[in-house]
Amino acid sequence: MKRVLASTLCLVLLTITAVPLASAQQSRFGRKSRTAAIIGGGALVGALVAGKKGAAIGAGSGALYALNRRAAQRNFSSKSRRSGTVLGGTALGAGLGGAFGGKRSAAVGALAGAGASYLYTKKSRRYSRRY
Repeated sequence: MKRVLASTLCLVLLTITAVPLASAQQSRFGRKSRTAAIIGGGALVGALVAGKKGAAIGAGSGALYALNRRAAQRNFSSKSRRSGTVLGGTALGAGLGGAFGGKRSAAVGALAGAGASYLYTKKSRRYSRRY
């Protein structure tokens, strides 16, 4: 039953997001609110599928995606994008650690995710113009 609900929800979200692209109209959301909607949508889908741990995984992966888009480069300062990317990596690591283990694994996953995403922002800044 859970898989059917998740599949239906994903299909509805895909349909809703495809309609503005097909009509070639200006979106009614601003770029910053679109970024927040991506993060919130990831958290909502993750929560529906797997509860609290899934919400952390969905929000973390949504933040990593949303804050590294080209639109985010134009509308967020590099400091905001860097901190958002590190927080998204922390949430993703904590969710994955909690899903595979317990509270201690969630803490280790959060530290690993924060460290990895921080190194990603530092390395990206050195080799490209992303940060």
